[in-house]
Formats: sequence, C-alpha cells, structure tokens
Amino acid sequence: MFRNRGLLRAIAALSPGSRYAWAAVLALSVLAVQTLLRTVDGGRVPFLVVNPAIVFAAAAFGSGPALLVYFTGLLYGLHLFAPDANPVLMDGPERAAMLAYAAMGFVYIYLGHLGRVYAGRALRAERQLVADRLAESEARRRYLHDLLLQAPGFVAVLRGPEHVIELTNEAFDELVGRSDLTGREFGAAVPELAGQALMAHLDRAFRTGGRYSARDTQVWVRLNASEPAQLRYIDFALQPTTAGADVTGVFIAGVDVTARKLARDALLLNEERLEDGMQAARMTVWDWDLASDEMHFSDSAVAIFGASLEALRRPWHLLHPDDVARLRLAQARALAERGGYLETVRAHRADTGAELWIEVRARVLSGDDGVPRSFRGVTLDVTLRHVAELALREAERRKDEFLAMLAHELRNPLAPISAAATMLQHPGVQSSQVERASAIIGRQAAHMVRLVDDLLDAARISRGKVELRYEVFDFAAAVEDAIEQVRPLAERKRQTLAVQWPGEVALVDGDRARLAQVVSNLLNNAARYTPDGGRIDVMLEVSGPTIRLAVSDNGCGIAPALLPGVFDLFTQGQRGRDRTQGGLGIGLAIVHGLVRMHGGRVRAHSNGPGQGARFDVTLPLSREKAAVTAAPTSSPRDALASLAVLVVDDNQDAADTLAALLGSAGLRCAVEYGSEAALQRALRERPDVCVLDIGLPGLDGLELARRLRAGLGDAVLLIAQSGYGQSQDRAAGIAAGFDHYFVKPVEADALFGVLRQGRGTAALPS
Repeated sequence: MFRNRGLLRAIAALSPGSRYAWAAVLALSVLAVQTLLRTVDGGRVPFLVVNPAIVFAAAAFGSGPALLVYFTGLLYGLHLFAPDANPVLMDGPERAAMLAYAAMGFVYIYLGHLGRVYAGRALRAERQLVADRLAESEARRRYLHDLLLQAPGFVAVLRGPEHVIELTNEAFDELVGRSDLTGREFGAAVPELAGQALMAHLDRAFRTGGRYSARDTQVWVRLNASEPAQLRYIDFALQPTTAGADVTGVFIAGVDVTARKLARDALLLNEERLEDGMQAARMTVWDWDLASDEMHFSDSAVAIFGASLEALRRPWHLLHPDDVARLRLAQARALAERGGYLETVRAHRADTGAELWIEVRARVLSGDDGVPRSFRGVTLDVTLRHVAELALREAERRKDEFLAMLAHELRNPLAPISAAATMLQHPGVQSSQVERASAIIGRQAAHMVRLVDDLLDAARISRGKVELRYEVFDFAAAVEDAIEQVRPLAERKRQTLAVQWPGEVALVDGDRARLAQVVSNLLNNAARYTPDGGRIDVMLEVSGPTIRLAVSDNGCGIAPALLPGVFDLFTQGQRGRDRTQGGLGIGLAIVHGLVRMHGGRVRAHSNGPGQGARFDVTLPLSREKAAVTAAPTSSPRDALASLAVLVVDDNQDAADTLAALLGSAGLRCAVEYGSEAALQRALRERPDVCVLDIGLPGLDGLELARRLRAGLGDAVLLIAQSGYGQSQDRAAGIAAGFDHYFVKPVEADALFGVLRQGRGTAALPS
C-alpha cells in the first residue's frame, strides 16, 4: 500500500469528514466480512479481519477514524462473547480474547499511525522533489526562453497549420523592423519573408514533419515605412515541433548573413579582377615547394604556357636550355642569402612551341627554424615587350643611319655650291665660268630642295596633314610626267625604260601632282638600284574597277628580311660608303602614304638579292569623265617688264639674289633689308608687287603685310616667302593679306607664274 504513490496521494487529499466516513465504511465492511467468516469457522477467530483494518485505518485515515474501527470491533466482540452484552458473564477464553483485542487494538493503532507518519514523510519528500523539479524545469524553460530572445540569430515559433506566430526574438524583430507579431499569421505579419517558396516549405514541414534549410536567400525588408526596402541575405532552417507523434508547429531559426555575403562577393569580385588583371598582364603567381620540387601556379599560367596546371608542376622542360644555368645560379644565390632574384629567360609554349620571354621574380620563404621551405614568385610574359624593345632598337638604328644619310646627302650638294660660290668671288672669273658656276648652284640647290621636300612630305603624310587637290584625269598623264622626270637619270646610266600603255583611258580621281610624285619615286628608286645598262619596265593596265601600275627592274633586288618593312620610314638596303644610289630612304614611305590616301594599295615583290624588284600600285578607277583643260600659256617676257617689285628680306644675300633674278626677267626691282624702311618706301613709291620675308626682326612679315594692305589696298600683289611651310603658317599668311605664300627656296618658274597671273584668287603653292 505504501509503495502505491497514487493511492497515498489520493488518501492524503481526503478531508477529515471523508476520512471518518471512509473509516465507517471500512468498519461496516469489516463486520460484514467477519460475520461471513463466523459462518465458516464458528467464531474461533473473531478479530481476524478487524486487526489489519485498524492498522489500515490508522495509516490511511488517522488515529480518530482508526478508533472508530477499533470500537466497532470491540462492540462486535462483546456481542459475540458476552451474553446480554455483559462482559462479566464471559468465560475464560472469550475474556482473554477480548482483553487481548482491547490491548492490542491500541498497538495496532500506533503501528498504523507510524505507517501514516512515514507515508506522510514520503509524500512530502515526493512533493518537494516534484516542486524542485518543476522549479528547475521552469528555470530551464525561462533560461531557454531568454536565450531564444537574446540569440544572435533570428528565431520564430509558429503554431498550427496557419503558422500563427507564438514567439519571435529581438533579432527577428530587428530583421523585419516590427515587434507586434505574436498571435498573427506568419504570411500576413511578414509578407516580405513569406514568399511563395517559403510558405510552401512551411506547409510541407508542418504536413510531413520534414526539415528544410537554405543559404544566402534574398529577402527585401523595410525597416520603416519612410525608407525604401533593403536587400538582405539570410541563412535559415525549418524544424517542425511535435507533441508525441503529432506536428504542432514549425520552428524557424536563421541568421542575417548580408555582411558575410557582401564580403564574400567583394572577395570573389576582387579575385576575379585580380585574375582578369593577371590574364591581361600575362602574369602568373606560383609557389615552389623545395621538398617536393613541385610548383603550384595560379590559373593564368595555362594561358601563358599552353599547358595544364598539373603539367606545370614540373615546368623545367619548358625553359630554354641556354638559360637554365643562369636561372639556377640566381636561385642558389637567393637561397644562400635568404633573399630573392629577378631574371629574364626564354621559354616555349607547351602546345605550339612558340618562343616566350618571361620575367621571373621570386623570394625565399623560410620556416620557423629559419630553414628555406619554398620560393614564392611571379612570372610575367614579356614577349611583347621584348619584341617592342627589339623594334625600338631597330628604329633607333635606322634613325641613326638616316641622320648619317641626311648629313651625307646635304653635304654632297653643299660642296659644289661652296666651290661655285668661291669661284664666283674670284676677281678674274670669266663669263663662261660664271655661267657654269650658276648652273652648278642651280642644280645642287634644286637637289637640296628635293631632299627637304621629301622630308616635309614624309612628315606631313605621317601626321595626315597633306591636302589633296582632287580631279578626274587620265592616270597615264601622271605616268608620263614621272617618266619625263626620271628619263635623264635613266639615260645617264644607259638604262632601258620600256613602257606598256593600257588599251583604254585609265581615269582616276586624285591629285595629279601627288600621283606623279608616286610614280616618280618608284622610277627613281628603280633607276638608283638598277646597275648601268639595266632595264626598267613600266606597265599600266585597267583591270575591272581598278587601275594597276607595275614598275619592275632587274637591279639589286630586296632581301627577304627587308621586304616586310620596305615601306617603313627610313628603311633602306645595305649600301657601301660610296653612296652611289643616294637618297634618304623615305621615298617608298611617301609612296605608301600617298597611295593609301587615294584609296589604293602598293606592294613590293622580290625573289631576293640580285633578282630585281617589282612594285605594284592599285588605284580605284574613276567612273567620271576626265575634264579636258587647256594648259596655261606663258605670257611674253615683256609682260613682266612693266611691273615694279619691292623685295624685303633681312638676309641681304637672299634679298639681292632674288632681286637679281627678277631683274634678269625685265622687272624693275628695289630692295629693303628692314620692315620699317620697307613700309615707308612702299607707301611712297607704291610698287606693283611686294615680296616679303616672314621672319623679319621687329615688325614681322605678317604685320608688314597687314599695314601694306591697309595703306595700298588691292592695288599691290603681296607674295610671302618663308622657311615655315605648315598649314597653319600658310593660313596665317593668307589671313594677314598675302596673295601667295611660298616656302623657301622659291622656285623661279612658280614665282614668274604668279607674277604673270597678277592678283587673283589667293593660292598656296607647295
């Protein structure tokens, strides 16, 4: 009985009246049982059931209810053993039994009371244990509740299939910007989180009891109504909550990983940028483990060496054999000094075998014990830089050669000019000697002019400053002009010049003078590089929509190494110190530039040294008809005799020489060496023509022209001569009032031509 905790707790919970009532029931039950036993044993054991009933009543209901059972048993005994309920009439055995029962009943009550005492203690101990466990459980529950509320990650507890929010912690409230969520359905309370996918996962978790988790999930949250929604990234998990076998709700736990996600994305972006930069810079980073003798390259090494990263673990076979020893020596020195090294060596690609130039920079990495463990380095593909350096050195070499050639070519005409000038200064010079010296000076000056013009043309073409004067004409006319220019050189070298003309008109839309210059340069080039008695062939044909000009010779030819760059500026073949061919090596560059400006192309062909060369020029054929213009006729010599000319130049020799030239044609010439004196004389004498130098001291030629134009009006023809020939210089001259602008030295025919023409539309002769 005392081991049945439930029975003890039920009995202990009885009220005093209930205990006496149950004791009475027990007493009556005992009387009934004892009466039944009497019919069986004849009353020989009258108190068999009463005694334990007293003990039970004392233990279960207390001493008072136990006395009720005790006196009930006592009355039963008197009724049984005492006739007429008189104890005095009982005989010996019955009296002994009554006395024993009367005495032992109190003992039984005491024993039952002891049992009740111990049972009460056990119940109290159990109650205290239960209370302690309840308090501990409540403390644990409060502790866990507080942990959930204070957890760094967000937490939400949902109940039922509608996912009613039972609990949210501070992190969850901060995430959604609200705190009044308890008791509301999740979908309505936080619609920004309750997207279709999340609600489907919540429903599935509640229905099946399965778990779900997701990483880096995008959510848009609005912390308050006045701010725009913010993109956040969260990691979360769904855990169903159960009561027995039934799912009662879903537990949501997660963390805001926006900072981590952004940091990781930034890191990945930086890595991508670094990789892209390394790819663009043709650079790779590596580590070389000395123990395993293996190298670990970054991914960019694949594009540089044309091999997989696995194959590049031992890349020594890709190095040029002649550079391995030098690289090994640098590495050994770095190991000995615990430092680094920098070397540029050759290698080759694993897939194509193409040669590479690589710059290797590394440093030694040592362990805690100071022993070198590895190298860490950077390899840079510097092939393009190496090629550029070679090209730069080649350009420097060609420039130096060109400067030497220029000095030589300028000294050649200066020597006879100087000799002729000395001869003219001799007191006993004869008229025949003067004529010869003048011819020498004229030829050599013209040669120097051609040299300077070639240089200026090359500079203008390279900068795109050449202005073409387009007209539709027969290209054969430009070829004829060029042949006439080169014929004296060919005849002097006894060369055969054969020309094959087309069967139809080869109309081209271009600058006749410039295209004639193209053909002239090609013919001069062929004549110079063809030996005496050689042959030059010129073939002009119309082929479909193009015109083709071929100039070929049987001269010295072009070396294969020189052929790809034959149209580059300052490129020439190797020649001896005698310089028999002459030239600056810019003629073909001018040809290439002018042909390209006309929309054509030029190509060079040669089978090698001694095999001659052929140059093919292709130009687009014009669809328009050639305009027929009559050649200008020269006015008679006496047409110039009536003109009065004022020559102004601070260089007295230049002024006197030009005045003498103009005087030889019958013009009346006056000379002034200063701008102020020239202005006063011009305003006083009012000449027909003023030829002004631009670079005058004090009042320069431009300002002098403005004052002359203001003082003399349109009655005077103003002609400028200057050493500056840029387009902006010519434009400044025309703006100042000049009618014509010549670049020194002025060609006599061109000057006489504008003098015969008189004042008209301003022109810019080149």
